[in-house]
Amino acid sequence: MIKRISKATSLLLAAAAVMTLVPATSASAAQILETKDGTIESAIAFDGGYIYNGYKSDTDETGVYYNAGDKDKLLEDLDGDTLTKYGKNYASVTDGTDEYLVDLSTGKVLEDETTEDRADSLKSKLKSTLSKTDRYGKVEATSDITLDQISEGTFGDVWYSYVTTGTSATHSGYVNEAGKYIDTDVTANISVFNGTRMVKVEEFGKVNKDFNITVDLVDAKTIAQDKDYIYRIVDVNVTNATTTGAATYLQKISKAQGTEEDDAYLPSTVASYEITSAFDSGDADDAATTLADITNADIRVINGVVYVTKKNSDNTSVTVTTLKLKKDKVAVNDGTNKLDVYLVEQDVNEDQDIMGENAVSIDVDGNTWALNKGEIFKFDGTEFKVVYDCDRAMDTLEVYNADSLIAWEAGEDAYAIVDKEATETPVETPVKKGWVNTASGWTYFTADGSQTKGQWVNDGGVWYMIKADGIMATGWYNDNGTWYHLAGSGAMKTGWLNDNGTWYYLAGSGAMKTGWVNDNGTWYYLAGSGAMLSNTVVDGYKLGASGAWVK
Repeated sequence: MIKRISKATSLLLAAAAVMTLVPATSASAAQILETKDGTIESAIAFDGGYIYNGYKSDTDETGVYYNAGDKDKLLEDLDGDTLTKYGKNYASVTDGTDEYLVDLSTGKVLEDETTEDRADSLKSKLKSTLSKTDRYGKVEATSDITLDQISEGTFGDVWYSYVTTGTSATHSGYVNEAGKYIDTDVTANISVFNGTRMVKVEEFGKVNKDFNITVDLVDAKTIAQDKDYIYRIVDVNVTNATTTGAATYLQKISKAQGTEEDDAYLPSTVASYEITSAFDSGDADDAATTLADITNADIRVINGVVYVTKKNSDNTSVTVTTLKLKKDKVAVNDGTNKLDVYLVEQDVNEDQDIMGENAVSIDVDGNTWALNKGEIFKFDGTEFKVVYDCDRAMDTLEVYNADSLIAWEAGEDAYAIVDKEATETPVETPVKKGWVNTASGWTYFTADGSQTKGQWVNDGGVWYMIKADGIMATGWYNDNGTWYHLAGSGAMKTGWLNDNGTWYYLAGSGAMKTGWVNDNGTWYYLAGSGAMLSNTVVDGYKLGASGAWVK
């Protein structure tokens, strides 16, 4: 009599049989995942391991299992209906109405602490902080504060959008778990076409007196965040002397605090890119079409590029669309003008067949992965490429990164993970030197092949900043409290800089200046944010339209 064998065992036997038929010189470019026994209901892959709710075949015990790279460990007295990612390294385990937090670095269940507890604690901090400002007045109670977590269910910094009501006017912004906040009701930095030119409006609800244009904020929808910025789509009304029209922008809002408005902190920078078909740009038209319907889309940002991942209606394919935020010289649709316009423009649009609703996963870095008929694909920014092979029946995928993922078939008794021994086999590679372009961006290797991280590099007399993750910085960069600006090429800028219509002055060292600056005998004044002031009076000195002191 033949005993029943598990699906995991049958898959291993099938793989072995196939290998005896394949010549030794033939090898797949994709690595085969390791198959294990167990029935999984839900799972989370994390750095170096995974946690799942399910049934362990060898122990006949249902529960929540934790594996940090060695073996599955049952978390005692913990049953879970759902598992959700929280923060940088936690899993929220929900059992009916009860919630538990599991520290994924240790596998320990936190006692008497939930995501709701943390949110309530943050409300108390925020109430105390905002009540000290003239802008918010006194926030009477924590019930006057509404919090909505950004990018909920993903690994990363925990930030919330907030709205305050009560006796003072309604205000909104963003706040992190530590209580650091930025008010987003003031700064617009929106460029508007007035029929002949682009006009910059710096604040919501405040008229641009030179062109009699006002931009009023109507609605805002937060769509994504990365380490340094929050991204939202805003609908606005643009009013000039005779007409009012609607417009839509994608705003890139710095998480760093900048200047104060009535004692309340504003973001250090806000850049706005129009979502529109009003200009002669097919890429902008495509972007507007993509963003017109982002219902059920998963939006991430990688190196400043927006990735929109969306499954089709019957869950048989997934599409990844990349959108670039850029200043482009384009004509209006009647072709009469060619202007520098800040636009959202579509770049790549790629489809991939999938096994079903749960066959798509977004990893910790924002990359899209897809599972179809035994092949696991990763979107590399241009196309989907096969990385792993598994059983063709598996239809559910959960990915942390290329070294930590888990795939399974719903209701079956087998799942697949990365074979650690296979991935850790040393492979000799040539020593990298100088600049190397990786999937994450440019990085720099010294003569001995060491990757540069967290320091400045002088190459050919030009300074570049390599961030702590080893990737070359572009745009604004804060180094120990001093701001610098790196061009798109990574080269450090000096002298005057016009960024989105605002002038800044960078010293010979690259450091952004504030206060009074003498440039070739002419005095200018730069605010605490670095922005040059004009058409105003500072310390009794009048500044003209160019920002120069009028003697």
